[in-house]
Amino acid sequence: MIDERGGAASPRRMIDRLGWLAAAGVLLVPAIVVPAVIWARVTFHALHPDFALERYPTISRALSDPAVGEPFAFWVTIAAVILWVSTHYILRMLVVEHPSRAALGTWRDRLTRALFPVMSLAMTATCVGMVLLAHYRLGTDAGGYRMHMVGSYLFFASQAATILLAAIYHSLVARAHDLEPRRVVFSDRWRARLGYLTTGAAAFYGVIFKIKSLDLGAATRAVVVLYVELETILIFVFLLYLTLYFMDVLRFSRSGCERSEISDRIAPTALNPVS
Repeated sequence: MIDERGGAASPRRMIDRLGWLAAAGVLLVPAIVVPAVIWARVTFHALHPDFALERYPTISRALSDPAVGEPFAFWVTIAAVILWVSTHYILRMLVVEHPSRAALGTWRDRLTRALFPVMSLAMTATCVGMVLLAHYRLGTDAGGYRMHMVGSYLFFASQAATILLAAIYHSLVARAHDLEPRRVVFSDRWRARLGYLTTGAAAFYGVIFKIKSLDLGAATRAVVVLYVELETILIFVFLLYLTLYFMDVLRFSRSGCERSEISDRIAPTALNPVS
């Protein structure tokens, strides 16, 4: 692509102009994953009613049937790719709108900037986990089982870590952003609180995951049911936290287009001051 100065359009400018696609992805990921999870559970129950009565099946167990697992893997892989792109555009928004060092302070500025690559790594691990857990399923060989479990642990742990890191970031920059006001739908303090609540829900899920393996007698099935339902709810909560960025990402993408348009108008004038 050639810009008005006769050179190749910069990647940053192209990202600004295509930012609305990343904003759309923030909504598209839940629109894919939520129906896929519900469909997988409902379909497995319909195909294996006796198993569902005897043992309360997890999402992982539902995916063990190729009739469920293969379509699920297709859609979740698409969602993982979109999620990676959209979350990294959110990260770009945080970087661009990062407070000045004067408002934030030197040590907070260094600490919060150090969180950016860690968040990127955690989100990448989340997306890799989604692909692994979808393509490797229970009921195959031992290697497939291990890879599925690796993907499952990677997804839940990395997604919780990403949200925790985001909450920490928003906590640290909240006061500085008060000094440099922006038009935002959700303030840093709200994002931090919701992030900590979501991370707490993930920690509670982890506790139930451990407890369900214990011999609890008559209470065992109730704990298993709680665990399975929490698994689904936690995925939806993760996605809800993502969607709360939509309006601000949309605002940022629009402002990015405006920045590119202004740059396009200024550049030729700067190169040709006399016309």
